[in-house]
Amino acid sequence: MITVALTKGRLFKDFLKYMNENDLNNYIRALDGETRSLYTIVDNVKFIFAKGPDVPTYVESGVADLGIVGSDIITEDTFNILNVSQLPFGDCHFSVAALPDQEEFKVIATKYTNIAHEYFKNKRQDVSLIHLNGSVELAPLLGLSDGIVDIVQTGGTLRDNGLVEHEKIMDIHARLIANKRTFYTKEDEIYDFIKEIGVIE
Repeated sequence: MITVALTKGRLFKDFLKYMNENDLNNYIRALDGETRSLYTIVDNVKFIFAKGPDVPTYVESGVADLGIVGSDIITEDTFNILNVSQLPFGDCHFSVAALPDQEEFKVIATKYTNIAHEYFKNKRQDVSLIHLNGSVELAPLLGLSDGIVDIVQTGGTLRDNGLVEHEKIMDIHARLIANKRTFYTKEDEIYDFIKEIGVIE
């Protein structure tokens, strides 16, 4: 049996949509639907559900053999894992966003301080960063920051709060990650799974 770490949220919904489009009904029946269970087993695959930032930790430790995670998470922090493949779903991007008339950025609020730091450093732009865990859109509205660095998918949350994208930073995709040891010791089972979900032909 192999263990696959998933996150319930935007990326999980994209994964379900992808499976539905590819007729992976066996997995859909087990994963789709409201449940408080922290894991489910389908044939020889155990799916565990974790917070997005925790998925690489489970994979790194060997608790999970594989993980499906946004590239934002493994770009923001360093993990000792195999970054196996880009997946054909979960597309979005990082942007600098602010009120429409904002012209310069000296203070930025973000959950992703490492990504923001690298971006502004490469621009040779001196910016102070404020770390927030959620609702970063509130920061420029209350004068806490000049703008934010955050993930944008449809842009609806920005529009709802009167913010606009000023600068695109990078694209984000879903990634398949693996534990460095079990990727080889469970090679056959892992190969069967990733072939079944269409990562390889």
